[in-house]
Amino acid sequence: MPESDLQKYIRDARMTIDIPHPEVSKPRLALKSRVGDFGSRDFSMTWWPITEPFEMIGEPHAHDFDQYVIFVGGDITNMLDLGGEVEFSLGEDPDHMEKFVFTEARMVYVPAGLYHSPLNFKKINDPTKPILFHDLYFAPEYSRLGKP
Repeated sequence: MPESDLQKYIRDARMTIDIPHPEVSKPRLALKSRVGDFGSRDFSMTWWPITEPFEMIGEPHAHDFDQYVIFVGGDITNMLDLGGEVEFSLGEDPDHMEKFVFTEARMVYVPAGLYHSPLNFKKINDPTKPILFHDLYFAPEYSRLGKP
């Protein structure tokens, strides 16, 4: 049977073993697309299973692209229960950040130029039901802008 004309809209998910944080003990899932090969926009998306407390990113930074960071619980029967505690800071000025504390599932839109972090996974209730951290951004490669 010939391949469907609609097959071009389907891609394989890929596990990556390049885990830049030793505290993340499981492989992360990563999906990347470049303009023209899977739609009309660059995007990258990763899923991280967080099984132990640690500070993932310490310094406030911004990007020249929009980003969504999503935190959900690893209990597939109740993903709205985060299963721990996350601290995440946002601010227009990297020297004056506002800290937010999450204990339930949350999605955060980080527009280009908005400073964010530290990102601190403070508590994991049950490592067999990790916090699932999702990072989605619209750029060909991840890059950070530091303090002005």
